[in-house]
Amino acid sequence: MLAYLPTTLFLLASIAVPTSAGVQQSDFSGVGNILVIKSDNWQTATPESTIGCLDTNGRLISTKSHVHKCGVFERMEDFPYTLSTGKGNCTFEDDKQEKNTDSYYGKTDSAWSCGERIADIYDELYTVDGFPYVFLCFGDVACYYDAKKTPGAHEALPLWPFRWGSQQMGITPGHVQLQLMWKKLGDLPGKAKTTEALGPRVQISENAGLQMPLMGRKQRG
Repeated sequence: MLAYLPTTLFLLASIAVPTSAGVQQSDFSGVGNILVIKSDNWQTATPESTIGCLDTNGRLISTKSHVHKCGVFERMEDFPYTLSTGKGNCTFEDDKQEKNTDSYYGKTDSAWSCGERIADIYDELYTVDGFPYVFLCFGDVACYYDAKKTPGAHEALPLWPFRWGSQQMGITPGHVQLQLMWKKLGDLPGKAKTTEALGPRVQISENAGLQMPLMGRKQRG
């Protein structure tokens, strides 16, 4: 079973902000683009593996597209720390969006989207202290995502959470496994550079007591 897991590294949820080198929560702040990287292992993922970005509607597009442009996202500086574009708040919870019907466990998952919706804590994305890059996670330390394929120059594709379980150990058959990475463009208008942690404080730890595997969201059954 372990041979199928996206990574064997473990994380420790911590109250204290770590002093180790690498990304800190405060690096995920302000205004930026969200790059999409083809990856099933954060330890080897780099910006060179970028296949696209998320547009202002939250759809996956190619960075080489002359039709679509990368969206500019703002992260709320206080609770619930959600992301938004000019279209509105971004979420996986809009039931009107396309479902991941190919997935055994994600059949009812809605695609990521940005629109007129009240911000909710369940919409939050966050990073992990100690990451080499500002990779974005959701839920209970789930840091991978699912798309049907790499986007073509004229395509805008849905993006879903990556789910797995005993009936589907890896990515949805025929799909691609992805990570999201924050590319900061600047601070929020009229705001100073953020120095405090935003959202949950989760860090990489070599000597973890209570440990959680870093992967997609596991489902029972």
